[in-house]
Amino acid sequence: MTFLLGLLAFMLFALSTNRHHERGWGRRCSPRTATGLRIAAWVCVGVDFVMAIVAWGAVFGPIGWVANCMVGAAATFLMLNLLPAPPPHRKARP
Repeated sequence: MTFLLGLLAFMLFALSTNRHHERGWGRRCSPRTATGLRIAAWVCVGVDFVMAIVAWGAVFGPIGWVANCMVGAAATFLMLNLLPAPPPHRKARP
Protein backbone atom coordinates (compact mmCIF):
# COMPACT_ATOMS: atom_id res chain seq x y z
CA MET A 1 0.00 0.00 0.00
CA THR A 2 2.84 2.38 0.76
CA PHE A 3 4.31 1.73 -2.69
CA LEU A 4 1.01 2.67 -4.36
CA LEU A 5 0.81 5.91 -2.40
CA GLY A 6 4.38 6.77 -3.39
CA LEU A 7 3.60 6.00 -7.02
CA LEU A 8 0.44 8.11 -6.86
CA ALA A 9 2.37 11.01 -5.30
CA PHE A 10 4.97 11.08 -8.05
CA MET A 11 2.33 10.71 -10.77
CA LEU A 12 0.57 13.75 -9.31
CA PHE A 13 3.85 15.67 -9.23
CA ALA A 14 4.39 14.78 -12.89
CA LEU A 15 0.86 15.77 -13.89
CA SER A 16 1.33 19.17 -12.28
CA THR A 17 3.84 20.04 -15.02
CA ASN A 18 2.62 21.37 -18.35
CA ARG A 19 4.56 18.82 -20.38
CA HIS A 20 3.00 15.74 -18.81
CA HIS A 21 -0.41 17.31 -18.28
CA GLU A 22 -0.63 18.27 -21.94
CA ARG A 23 0.51 14.80 -22.98
CA GLY A 24 -2.22 13.14 -20.92
CA TRP A 25 -5.12 15.56 -21.33
CA GLY A 26 -4.27 17.50 -24.46
CA ARG A 27 -4.22 20.88 -22.73
CA ARG A 28 -1.89 22.87 -20.55
CA CYS A 29 -2.23 22.76 -16.79
CA SER A 30 -3.68 25.90 -15.23
CA PRO A 31 -1.77 27.37 -12.27
CA ARG A 32 -4.67 26.58 -9.95
CA THR A 33 -4.82 22.96 -11.09
CA ALA A 34 -1.05 22.60 -10.81
CA THR A 35 -1.15 23.90 -7.24
CA GLY A 36 -3.95 21.48 -6.35
CA LEU A 37 -2.06 18.55 -7.86
CA ARG A 38 1.12 19.47 -5.97
CA ILE A 39 -0.78 19.79 -2.69
CA ALA A 40 -2.40 16.40 -3.26
CA ALA A 41 1.01 14.90 -4.05
CA TRP A 42 2.54 16.27 -0.83
CA VAL A 43 -0.41 14.93 1.16
CA CYS A 44 0.21 11.50 -0.38
CA VAL A 45 3.90 11.74 0.57
CA GLY A 46 2.99 12.61 4.17
CA VAL A 47 0.39 9.86 4.49
CA ASP A 48 2.85 7.43 2.92
CA PHE A 49 5.43 8.32 5.59
CA VAL A 50 2.94 7.73 8.40
CA MET A 51 1.84 4.42 6.87
CA ALA A 52 5.46 3.27 6.56
CA ILE A 53 6.09 4.07 10.24
CA VAL A 54 2.96 2.13 11.24
CA ALA A 55 3.82 -0.81 9.00
CA TRP A 56 7.54 -1.17 9.72
CA GLY A 57 8.10 0.68 12.98
CA ALA A 58 10.13 3.73 13.90
CA VAL A 59 13.47 2.21 12.92
CA PHE A 60 12.75 0.63 9.54
CA GLY A 61 9.75 2.76 8.55
CA PRO A 62 11.73 5.76 7.28
CA ILE A 63 14.10 3.46 5.39
CA GLY A 64 11.17 1.67 3.75
CA TRP A 65 9.51 4.99 3.01
CA VAL A 66 12.59 6.34 1.22
CA ALA A 67 12.89 3.10 -0.73
CA ASN A 68 9.23 3.29 -1.75
CA CYS A 69 9.63 6.92 -2.79
CA MET A 70 12.63 6.04 -4.97
CA VAL A 71 10.86 3.09 -6.58
CA GLY A 72 7.71 5.18 -7.14
CA ALA A 73 9.75 7.96 -8.75
CA ALA A 74 11.60 5.49 -10.96
CA ALA A 75 8.38 3.75 -12.02
CA THR A 76 6.77 7.11 -12.80
CA PHE A 77 9.80 8.17 -14.83
CA LEU A 78 9.77 4.93 -16.81
CA MET A 79 6.02 5.05 -17.45
CA LEU A 80 6.02 8.65 -18.60
CA ASN A 81 9.11 8.45 -20.77
CA LEU A 82 9.13 4.95 -22.22
CA LEU A 83 5.46 4.22 -22.87
CA PRO A 84 4.13 5.54 -26.17
CA ALA A 85 2.14 8.76 -26.02
CA PRO A 86 -1.63 8.46 -26.45
CA PRO A 87 -3.07 9.68 -29.75
CA PRO A 88 -3.70 13.44 -29.86
CA HIS A 89 -7.10 14.63 -28.73
CA ARG A 90 -9.48 15.81 -31.40
CA LYS A 91 -11.82 18.64 -30.69
CA ALA A 92 -15.48 17.99 -31.41
CA ARG A 93 -16.97 19.94 -34.27
CA PRO A 94 -19.95 22.14 -33.47
